Amino acid sequence: MTLEDILKDIESRGDGELKTLSDYYEQKISEIRKKQDIALRNLQEKYEKLTEEEVRSVERTTISSGEMEALKIVRSRESSLIEEAMGKATIYLKELRNSKDYKEIMAKMVDAARRSLGKKFTIRVSARDSSLIPQSKDLVIREEEVDPYGGIIAESSDGSMQIDLTLTSIMQDIKEKLISRISEHLGE
Repeated sequence: MTLEDILKDIESRGDGELKTLSDYYEQKISEIRKKQDIALRNLQEKYEKLTEEEVRSVERTTISSGEMEALKIVRSRESSLIEEAMGKATIYLKELRNSKDYKEIMAKMVDAARRSLGKKFTIRVSARDSSLIPQSKDLVIREEEVDPYGGIIAESSDGSMQIDLTLTSIMQDIKEKLISRISEHLGE
């Protein structure tokens, strides 16, 4: 074997080993890239899920905030409507004593008290309204200022039961029922 052949043989072995090493490292680099791609994909999927969850959370928070704000607006409007209605009712209430229907209203109050308390009972009524109470031998009428707007307070003969039919009390009951109805309507 000549020197030239030996050099070619060394060169050929070097090229072979270089190729083997090159192939080996290309394979390792390829494996590393695949692992990197998989890790990158996993990371990307993880952050996409986290981002989606965060977006949903922000949406829920935003919706909840919006719902709360809407509820505040509805409550505010509800309150102003009730106050407006009660204001109008109070004006009506103040004028009710001067209406032609007031005597009939007082008679209905006495009838309602009679149905609840029996035949014998006492009525407390303002001096201004006492003449509007239908007279009866079983009925005791006491004049006293019971309400600035009118109405009666009826008591059983033994004093164990009392019915407040003053106009202020009736208006308060109406207000409470109105609030309850509005709340029912709003689904609370």
